[in-house]
Amino acid sequence: MTRELPVPTFHDANSIWGATGRDAQGRIWIGVSAKSPGLSAHLMSFDPATNTWEDRGAVVTRLARANLLRRGEGQIKIHTKIVPADDGGLYFASMDEDGEAPDGSALPRWGSHLWRVDPASGAWRHLFAVPEGLVAASGSGRFVHALGYWRHVLYRYDTVTGRTLRTEVGAVGGHASRNVLAMNDGHAFVPRMQRLADGMLSVVLVEFDTELNEIAATPLEFYLGSESAEDNHGIVGLAHLADGRLLFTTHTGQLHVIEPQAGRAARVGAIGWFHPDGVSYAPSLFALEGDRVVAGVARRGDRYEWVVFDLAARTSRAYPFDTKGLDEVLLYGSSTRDDAGRCYVGGWAATSRGGHRPLLLQIDVAR
Repeated sequence: MTRELPVPTFHDANSIWGATGRDAQGRIWIGVSAKSPGLSAHLMSFDPATNTWEDRGAVVTRLARANLLRRGEGQIKIHTKIVPADDGGLYFASMDEDGEAPDGSALPRWGSHLWRVDPASGAWRHLFAVPEGLVAASGSGRFVHALGYWRHVLYRYDTVTGRTLRTEVGAVGGHASRNVLAMNDGHAFVPRMQRLADGMLSVVLVEFDTELNEIAATPLEFYLGSESAEDNHGIVGLAHLADGRLLFTTHTGQLHVIEPQAGRAARVGAIGWFHPDGVSYAPSLFALEGDRVVAGVARRGDRYEWVVFDLAARTSRAYPFDTKGLDEVLLYGSSTRDDAGRCYVGGWAATSRGGHRPLLLQIDVAR
């Protein structure tokens, strides 16, 4: 059963670009993005126990309070997931798109900022600013990783020491993966896209240790589809399993698994098509029933479906998904669940006046 949660509005509110997370108290956190240059995304929290919302603030307001706001600066997006760390904080990045070139030839004028928010007090702390657009974040334990475009620039922030590391992984033109992957041992995984001498594209998944040393590179056969590098969203969905494995989907809908190996590089392999009919766009993944099942929302053409994948049998089934009769729905990536096991998926829906508004759906998988 799906239920639309009415997201608090603000001027120019446009979408939830997969920016979801939860804190230790079970509250759901989302980043609501704006659209127009010079404006700001907002951070919000929802308490499933009381069905109440709280607007935790606009990015540009927080920059101004920290005396960091530049004249004319906008931060219209919180695109990254909202990542909990061992210190109890939630970590995320804001970014802007003003002046960026879709072919990768120009960075966004105002770049990005990495933030920490205290879920108890709601206090924000600015950590660092970078010129790239930080489109993804992930983390485990003391380390938070953020991925920026263009060229797939990987940042690692140590929540204990405050030390930041940076490395350029590599990508072609305006390609940007929508996710960076992090395992329980603090290792990170980022796709590297290269153009070969014959003009063909090649993609490998690169594993980095906690000091951003490259450990291994595994070819990703099902990363590329028929779309251009710029239109390919790379790694779109992810889900952590109870036994330490990590699942992810590529833009084409191929499901992969990363299995940690003590003292050596992790094992990366393709499992199969997430959707029973093959290619789909599957950016939301949720681990259900421990290590047995992964489920999520997938799109084929203009239709959304709820897909349940049996990991032991490596088979899946697709069911109709209720988008509440809304027009022009776009659903984006999430892996967030609440204490009752309900799943949360964000995106946008059309408004009666034209344009779009933020959309958050709560999915009760028990019904």
